[in-house]
Amino acid sequence: MDRVQVQWSGSTRTFDGPRVVIGRELDCDVPVTDARASRHHAFLEREHGAWVVIDASSNGTFVAGQRITRVPLGGAPVSLNLGGPAGESVVVSLVPVAHGRPALAPQPAQPVPPAAAAGSPQPPAPQATPAPQVPQAPPAPEQSGEFWRNLPPPQLPASGAPVDAWRPVGVLPPGQLPHGHSVVLPQHLLSGRPLTIGREATNDIVLDDPLVSRQHARLDPPTATTAAVLHDLGSFNGTFVNGHRVVGAVQLVVGTEVIFGNQTFRWDGQQLVASATAHEFTLYADGLTQVVAGGKRLIENISFKLEPRSLTAVIGPSGAGKSTLLGALTGLKPASHGRVIWQGHDLYQHYDQLRFQIGLVPQQDILHPQLKVRQGLKYAAQLRLPPDTGAAERDGRVDQVARQLQLVERMDNRIGTQLSGGQRKRVSIATELLTAPPLLFLDEPTSGLDPGLDLEVMKQLRTLADDGRVVMVVTHSVLALDVCDNVLVLAPGGKIAYFGPPSDVLAHFGRSSYPEVFDLLDEPDLWRRIPAPQHTVDTSSVPAQSHASQVPAPPRQSATRQLSTLVQRNLAVVLADRLLLGMLVMLPLILGGLSRLVPGSDGLSVADALASGEGAAEPQQRLTVLIVAACLMGTALAVRELVGERPIFQREYAVGLSPGLYFLSKVLVLGAAAFVQGLVVTFLATVGLPGADGELGTLRVAIAIAALSFTMVVLGLALSALVTSTEQTMPALVGVVMVQLVLSGALFQIAGRVVLEQIAWLSPSRWSYAASASAMDLGQVTKGTDDEDWIALAGAGHYLMDLMVLALLCLFTLGLGLFLTRRSATGDA
Repeated sequence: MDRVQVQWSGSTRTFDGPRVVIGRELDCDVPVTDARASRHHAFLEREHGAWVVIDASSNGTFVAGQRITRVPLGGAPVSLNLGGPAGESVVVSLVPVAHGRPALAPQPAQPVPPAAAAGSPQPPAPQATPAPQVPQAPPAPEQSGEFWRNLPPPQLPASGAPVDAWRPVGVLPPGQLPHGHSVVLPQHLLSGRPLTIGREATNDIVLDDPLVSRQHARLDPPTATTAAVLHDLGSFNGTFVNGHRVVGAVQLVVGTEVIFGNQTFRWDGQQLVASATAHEFTLYADGLTQVVAGGKRLIENISFKLEPRSLTAVIGPSGAGKSTLLGALTGLKPASHGRVIWQGHDLYQHYDQLRFQIGLVPQQDILHPQLKVRQGLKYAAQLRLPPDTGAAERDGRVDQVARQLQLVERMDNRIGTQLSGGQRKRVSIATELLTAPPLLFLDEPTSGLDPGLDLEVMKQLRTLADDGRVVMVVTHSVLALDVCDNVLVLAPGGKIAYFGPPSDVLAHFGRSSYPEVFDLLDEPDLWRRIPAPQHTVDTSSVPAQSHASQVPAPPRQSATRQLSTLVQRNLAVVLADRLLLGMLVMLPLILGGLSRLVPGSDGLSVADALASGEGAAEPQQRLTVLIVAACLMGTALAVRELVGERPIFQREYAVGLSPGLYFLSKVLVLGAAAFVQGLVVTFLATVGLPGADGELGTLRVAIAIAALSFTMVVLGLALSALVTSTEQTMPALVGVVMVQLVLSGALFQIAGRVVLEQIAWLSPSRWSYAASASAMDLGQVTKGTDDEDWIALAGAGHYLMDLMVLALLCLFTLGLGLFLTRRSATGDA
């Protein structure tokens, strides 16, 4: 295998690899002296058996006067000029190895600048002045020896990056510092004291980023004997050094990448310098392939790049893999083959670091339609922003995104009824922009909108892209593609049929309209009728990658904070939802009134009923109505709750919402409402009539009925987490209420019937009926007979036993609901 020979400043060295570092630092393999060269300027890397030159500098590496980013080494020597076309020359050539020994190296060609080649006099190279050396401490144990030279190079897809990939971007995404901007001032280093970094104005280094904590990190500057040390101060979203989250402290060596929130820096020995190049804000998809069970491919070998300030539309027939591609690009459902590169890192391998730089707006709205715009954004900010964000900061952030999306005049409008479809979509986009992500994906944002609103939304996306973001939108609409920079057309099977400017789509397919293009895409001989996709690579033999275990859970706020926010939001939704509020009030009144239709005047008093000679039919009938009322109120209140909010929940789960706390917040709010309903319906059913016999008999019945209502809320929520659409909830509601009525023992005898009695023990209504019957002493009618129900016998012991078993069933249902809710969070339900 070839070795690489490097000649510079009268020195010659031959290296075996796998990596050679060129730069001004003394620890470089090829130390140079030109002040225009970076401390670690370029790398010579062995990739797949071949050597390549990779530029990693600020001022650039030039070959024959042209700036390069990545050049393969061949047979002829290559002359590299560092920092400029006339910068210090480093000549690189390959040395073949013959019989285990290197062959004679070819003589390097003298570099000839373009001006000299044209006959013009060559300007003299500026006098190289040695750069001031920063004292370097002995390497830390965890970064000892070859730390810097063993760092992975900037990641690029197989097709490489453009020549000017490392130029500073012209327009920065919101919140980003310009390339080369230093946040460490000279007076900071002169003081010699530790520097605090955070969002609060009292820090030495203030970063205006919603993902940065108030007190985020601390930097101990270098001294004559020690290197700089970076400490994470327990920040919520973390401090990342070279792609790894800092736990405690880490020593900084020259060239180290440091990320706080959305901002990337590099440590040059004395300063944290902002890094904002075109490469870092370009999204690369490299060979993305998704293979599912049975070998079916949902997408196949998809490669492209999305440059800064670009808006890209993804179109194609249903089933072409558009949603699968979106899942792969966002990292929520990683591809089985290939990689996604953002900020120079593999998204799948560094998802914990990059996840908050990605915004995703699903097809359905991700705010509760019952809330006003300001309310919805406020609760979203409470759940997404760091927990140390104060109310004033949150309100300021909400106002900022509202101005950006032209929503200021709509802040007090109700989302579901007082906004147009386009305005509702802007509210969903505003929710994602709360954390200022530079990368934004949207799934069918114009679905269901008329052409005018379609164009309005696409123009808004154009504005967001022009602000410096990379924006991709999956759409079925082709009415506003002319505002996009790129159109990606997916054919059935998940293959790219076209990627390029919208003006060339029809010509590429040889059609005059988009409907004709869609018809062509469904033709079996498509690939014989259009140009074949470029850069195709057969990935059939590439082993699938498993990223599921590598993707860490997002950081979550404290349980008390999340639960408090969720409960407040649920209460606000209940109070704002007139239909739900009306059901809460009217159901107890209606069902309580229906219970008054039972003939007789003995109420729940079994003693009075027996004394009148009519038997216990009236108390038992009234109790049956209460059991049905409790089952109906609790289940109806909750059965549509989770399935109706699933798009909201799934997006919030992806950014850190706890499924358990989400489910528990629903139980607390709706369960408390149902418990009160149970008390009210029992009161209405008995007011003015004799109550249950015994001390506090009516109160004990009311508690049993209210407890059943609460339990049925939990069961209803579990069903809501299980079903996949709101249409399935009505049959589930009817079925559950009927099963509870039949197994309660109120309609016919359950006790003593083998198998049926044991099955009934799993029914909450069975134990609520038994507890109520025990409080009423309804069992005295059958006492001593074969029909005696032993769990419904009178006495405090039996009454408490029945309530305890009902509580255990409630806890079991709660656990089942938590499991189903967690499963539905990933869309697997």
